[in-house]
This record gives sequence, structure tokens and C-alpha cells, in this order.
Amino acid sequence: MDASETRQRILEAADGLFGELGFDVTTTRDIAERSGVNKALIHYHFGTKDDLLEALLDGYYGALGEALQASLAKHETDLTTQVEALLDTYADFLGEHHAFTRIVQREITSGRHVERIVERTLPMFQLGVTWLGEVLKKAPRDFDAVNLLTTVYGMVVSWFTYGEVLRRLTGKDPFSPAALAARKRHVRKVAGLLLAEVEGRR
Repeated sequence: MDASETRQRILEAADGLFGELGFDVTTTRDIAERSGVNKALIHYHFGTKDDLLEALLDGYYGALGEALQASLAKHETDLTTQVEALLDTYADFLGEHHAFTRIVQREITSGRHVERIVERTLPMFQLGVTWLGEVLKKAPRDFDAVNLLTTVYGMVVSWFTYGEVLRRLTGKDPFSPAALAARKRHVRKVAGLLLAEVEGRR
């Protein structure tokens, strides 16, 4: 096993364990056992467990940023199409990376790694606020970019944050392909209503 494969196996093991158990509960011994590598190699490749979390977050936020930018570049048409494409891209990303949502939510609520999350979220948040701000300049109705962005973001991320609760409440798998497709359709409809208000079509 070469160095890049070893590093990837460690990242995948940490991703799964941080998502299932949480950062604080997971030990480097747990990560070593799941990845099948010597514990010393974790420290060799990543330093501390905090550094390992940082590498995971960098990978996630980098991939998410690329996916969102690619979506915008591919759908340079009307505002509704852009918004729907971005929402679908974000939902698809979270659907493929369940641990990401769990890791971020745990770290935000625990307070220990909030700054790490803020640092990585800030560029995308600023980009979203700036983009929406330009859209709202032409809007006939008064909307606040931060509130609007947060509302739309919440519609997507809450499904994944509360997925396990929804599973128990409904007795159905909220992450099945059919459930995720239905959720995306619903979010697009609600976003469409919001956009109609923004553009004064209602």
C-alpha cells in the first residue's frame, strides 16, 4: 500500500467514525483499526486528530465548492434554472456524503471546532450573499440577502440533519433515491414561490 492509498484509507475511516460516533468519542486507535493501518501512520500523515479533521473538512468544502461552481457555470440562463440547479447540486452532494452533515452539525453544536467550520463556510456564504444581493437590486420587493440565503439553505440541509429523526417519525428511509428525489422536487417548488415573490410575479 503506497502513501496516497494509506492516507485515503485513514481519511475514509475517520470520515465514517466522526460521522457515526463524533470527533470527541473517536480515538486514533479506532481510526487505525478501521483503516487497517498502524496508529503511528495516522500521526505521520496528519499529525494530530484535529489536523485529521481539518484535512477532512478541506476535502469536503473543496469538493462542494467545485460542484457548486460547476453547476453555476453549466446553467448560465435564467435565475430560476440557476437556483434549481444549485439546490439540486447541494442536495446531491449531501446525499452522497451523509457523514459531512453529521460532522459539521456536531462540531457546530459542541463549540470546539466552530471556527474551523466558519473559515471554510465563509467564502461560499459571501459568494452567495453577493450573488443574491445583485439579484435583489433588481427586485421590486424588499428582501434581505442573508435571510433569503439562510432560508433556502435550511430547506436543503435540514433534511439531512434530521434524517435519522425523520426515519423514526415516518418509518421510511429519508435517504432512499425516491425520498431524495421527492425532497428535491419539493424544495424546487418552494424556492420557485420565493423567487416569484422576489421578482414580483406574485
